[in-house]
Amino acid sequence: MKVSEIFVSIEGEGIRTGLAAVFVRLFGCNLRCSYCDSMYAVEGNDYTQMSVEEIMAAIEKTGIRHVTLTGGEPLIHPGTWELLQILSDRGYQVNIETNGTVACQKHLPGVFYTMDWKCKSSGMTHQMKMENLATLDKHDVLKFVVGSVEDLQETSSVVAELAHRLPQNMPQIFISPVFGKLENEKIVEWMLSDKTMLQNNARFQVQLHKVIWDPNRRGV
Repeated sequence: MKVSEIFVSIEGEGIRTGLAAVFVRLFGCNLRCSYCDSMYAVEGNDYTQMSVEEIMAAIEKTGIRHVTLTGGEPLIHPGTWELLQILSDRGYQVNIETNGTVACQKHLPGVFYTMDWKCKSSGMTHQMKMENLATLDKHDVLKFVVGSVEDLQETSSVVAELAHRLPQNMPQIFISPVFGKLENEKIVEWMLSDKTMLQNNARFQVQLHKVIWDPNRRGV
């Protein structure tokens, strides 16, 4: 497997915000988002070829039981499902950060998904499929990264449609700003005034790791 980096940090967003975790960032992605903050894991050749066993050894060495598999896009890589199965079998709690282009094929014990819907400002909305969102369940997260008022409107529309499809099994909804693009206050005011956001318990978040460290720093 092509590995960009393995490091220990805190979860910067989502339902485990602030919790220590081991991050395994795989190299390579099938999207090119306008605001991508990890292009070093998408283009070029800055990666190490590692076996599943070598990745597991690096994880186990940390002694931390929470793992985040990220990228790039982790679900397009051969070996990912083998790695996830081993982590699940050994009792790890795993968060898979995925870009919305791949359906959630398996829900393994201890494993949940954080799936993106790429709004218009990403330049990748045309790659999104509602059918992929419908493979999430109430233990998973659906994340919208918003950079414009148009993105807010798109978010409301997508959540409303998904709630119609999954009335009893909606994933947890998180809204994040594109770093430096849309004011936090504007997003929160919109959330508080939008019926769909309120009905589906949407939560606002910032990327905590970018508040703690330099926004461009790697390995955090």
